[in-house]
Amino acid sequence: MYRVVQDSTGYLWGATEEGLFRFDGAEFSLINMANTPSLISHTFYDFAVSGRNVWAAGSNSVVRLSHKVERVWDLRDQVSGGWIKSIELDRKGKLWIGTSNGRLLVLNGDSIYNYPQWERGMGSSIEVIRQSAHGLLIGTSQGLYRISGNDPVPRPHPLFNGVGILAIEPAADGSIWLGAASRGLCHLSTDTTWYSDKNGLRENFINSLHYSSDGRLWVGTRSAGYQVMENGKLVTPAQAGHEHDGIRSILTTSKGIVWMGTTSSGLLQLRPALLGGPMPQQELAGKIILAIYQHPNGDQWISTAGKGVHRWANGLLTKFDQTNGLANNVVLSIYGRGDYVYIGTTNGLTRFNNTTGRIDRQYTTKDGLLNNGVICLFNDSRNRLWITTRLGGLHVMDEDEVIKTVEPPSGDRPNIIAAYEDKQQNIWFGTRGNGVFKMDREGHIARYHHKEGFQGEIVYDFYTDREGDMWMTTDVGLIVQYEGKFQLLDKTAGLFFRESYRMLEDSKGFLWLTGNQGLQRVSVEEMIRAKKAGGKNRMAVRLFNAFDGMPNAETNGGFYPAGWAMADGTLWFPTVQGVSVADPANIGKESNDLNVLIQSLRFGDHTFYPGIDDIEIPPGVYNFEIRYTSIDFSKASDIQYYFRLKGTDEWTPTGNKRVVYFSSLEPGNYAFEVKAERYGHWSPTAQLNFRIKPYFYDTLWFKIISRTLFLLIIAGIFWAVRRALRRKLREQQLITRAQINGQEKERQFISSELHDSVNQQLTTAKIYLDYAKSQEGNRQELIEKSEEMVQSVISEIRTLCNSLTPPGLKDIGLEEALEDLVGSYTSVGKFEAQLRFDVDPEQLDEELQFTIYRITQEQLNNIARHAQAKNVWLFFHVSAQTLHMSIRDDGRGFDARTQPFGMGFTNIRNRLLLFQGKMELLTTPGRGCTLEVHVPLKKR
Repeated sequence: MYRVVQDSTGYLWGATEEGLFRFDGAEFSLINMANTPSLISHTFYDFAVSGRNVWAAGSNSVVRLSHKVERVWDLRDQVSGGWIKSIELDRKGKLWIGTSNGRLLVLNGDSIYNYPQWERGMGSSIEVIRQSAHGLLIGTSQGLYRISGNDPVPRPHPLFNGVGILAIEPAADGSIWLGAASRGLCHLSTDTTWYSDKNGLRENFINSLHYSSDGRLWVGTRSAGYQVMENGKLVTPAQAGHEHDGIRSILTTSKGIVWMGTTSSGLLQLRPALLGGPMPQQELAGKIILAIYQHPNGDQWISTAGKGVHRWANGLLTKFDQTNGLANNVVLSIYGRGDYVYIGTTNGLTRFNNTTGRIDRQYTTKDGLLNNGVICLFNDSRNRLWITTRLGGLHVMDEDEVIKTVEPPSGDRPNIIAAYEDKQQNIWFGTRGNGVFKMDREGHIARYHHKEGFQGEIVYDFYTDREGDMWMTTDVGLIVQYEGKFQLLDKTAGLFFRESYRMLEDSKGFLWLTGNQGLQRVSVEEMIRAKKAGGKNRMAVRLFNAFDGMPNAETNGGFYPAGWAMADGTLWFPTVQGVSVADPANIGKESNDLNVLIQSLRFGDHTFYPGIDDIEIPPGVYNFEIRYTSIDFSKASDIQYYFRLKGTDEWTPTGNKRVVYFSSLEPGNYAFEVKAERYGHWSPTAQLNFRIKPYFYDTLWFKIISRTLFLLIIAGIFWAVRRALRRKLREQQLITRAQINGQEKERQFISSELHDSVNQQLTTAKIYLDYAKSQEGNRQELIEKSEEMVQSVISEIRTLCNSLTPPGLKDIGLEEALEDLVGSYTSVGKFEAQLRFDVDPEQLDEELQFTIYRITQEQLNNIARHAQAKNVWLFFHVSAQTLHMSIRDDGRGFDARTQPFGMGFTNIRNRLLLFQGKMELLTTPGRGCTLEVHVPLKKR
């Protein structure tokens, strides 16, 4: 890695042999030829920064970047035979470019040119260019040059003729620090001072220099790591694993963080360790630490897994194991009373005598223990030593050193892993799998488990707050007994992890919780507020882990005591790689000035950046993502994010994820909002506006047009329906009129028949009868004539009735009724007729049969009166659920275009309308006439 810089937004940029990267503290964004085809080179050597714009020097090109690669300048012709080694922006915004073959180029706007006053012989290679108060300083492989505003000619410094200058760092006092090849470090001021391996420098080949804000000068060497110039003295910090690495670039950022680009170890981050270790931990026999305890005499005890136990006293570390009296090298518990320290092992209890400094006694099952595996030791205020063992053993040892077994009232023997005494002298016991037990002064034991509303299975430790409420660390989170009920506080209340082992309070009012992911620190006041809010308040919890100096984030627990608050105020915690010590005095109030930045909105191959693009998502794009971040180089992993679309009340948590995916949003204008939280502190809200464009059919104009068309269609349908109704009404009126006309015609016919024939004949018969009364000689003859007249009237009335209602329909069916009808015409010689009836009568209802009969009667009447026909053909058949009827004659016919239809045809048409039937009349003068009738039949 050749160079590391920071832009004004806060991003960290790195130049490497494989491309560029941008780092926000959590994620690296890579820029290389694989994902950016516009790049010409894959190797980059240097940066120049101006606000949010970053200039990067590739081997044969210059790239300007911001959110993305903005522009690439191809300099292959200008640097032919070499490569670009250094770039720098001057106060006028011109970019100076130095190459390995001694060329000095200037990029000013779109113009690139060789600096005219620079001669290639001035230096075979330009190593570094830096702007200073004295002008532009140019370090070459052959010396140091300066170009000032008043003197554009490069002037060599006489003290450095032939000296390779690799690094230049201007100081705040106007002096200059120079890193030389093979000559070491030079301070160029009123007096020139050289530092080399003869006066404290580890190596004379200096790669990089950097002034931090605290006034320290960081010095990077070619192959000997780094050193720090502090108060005029060179200091060499411990740098295990990197003491022989090359440091090419150094940068300091906020919160005392130092970044180093190395030759073989990539990017290094140095940061102040908030947590440390006790005595030199390398002297401990084992790395896996278990129980930790401090005796009232000040001695500190540390047990290990399989390596015995250590005592730290008076600056000396003493080890005890099986070789000098320990019952077993696996030690899970330590506690003391008086002059003794009791050490619980997997093979019994060992007693250490503080007076003699030796182990003087062992306790096993022979002495009353139910099992030799000792898990927990605790000495109460009545100087009773409580001892718990594997497989559920609970014991108490008074000052007489006699071990007594305590039996729980339920009869079962829970596996007890922790003990605690409250202010009322109740003894609390935490179990593995059986909740918690409480023993009062009289020895009465109360159990709290699921039936009593206790949420946990395993209880590791206890703590009483200032209000007297009991807190417990469990497998499901923090449980507090408040107002007679148990409340659970877990991740939803702000915890980073649920299962915690030990709870220790420091001198600043914070409670520290151990676990497999590190140490959680929370204010006791925060806990009390959360307790009173029913767990709904989110606590400000801070997580400490390996980033803060822990030898390992995984702490150990499930035994007692798994950590201790020492007399000097420090807290000691056991981990799988040594002891981690938290000193509250060294942990100041952390800065929580969180920022949140929206990086981009992306769908497919399209990426939009806030503040640059007006973001419009075209129709048909159903999935897109929005990326955001907080630039934080201390604990970015602890930041929690929340987002919403503006206008909604609910914020959606995303955890530590820095991307949100959306799908199937409705077209419209949106405002995306995101904010960050860490340890109870919130960032300002960042907002990104974007618009989802609708399909054309979702636009306002299309909706107006479509709704207008819809209304027109509805109006058209209404008009058509209304017209159809009117037409149907007219047809119904025609039918009604035809029925009325038919009825009137029948009445007139009946009236005419009765008046002209029946009445006349009855009148004549009456006259005959009157004459018969007075003329006896002719009486018989007159009576007979009257009888003939009456018989004739009877025949005519019968004929009239048959013409009004054909009797054959009900009695003999339609076919025979038609035959009778046809026969009434053929019998009097009107014409000859042929009838063919191929219809199943069951297919025709009664009303339709009557209509067919009347139509046939009407047409035969028309033929008899007007056609002068000799022959008539009648044909009835059914096909495709339709009745077809044809009546054809060979009469004189007529011209339908000139001669209008009479009332008979109108009656036929109106009768057919009742059955949705149709009529067609085919006729030509001199060629007869054909009536075609088609009636759809109802499906049965």
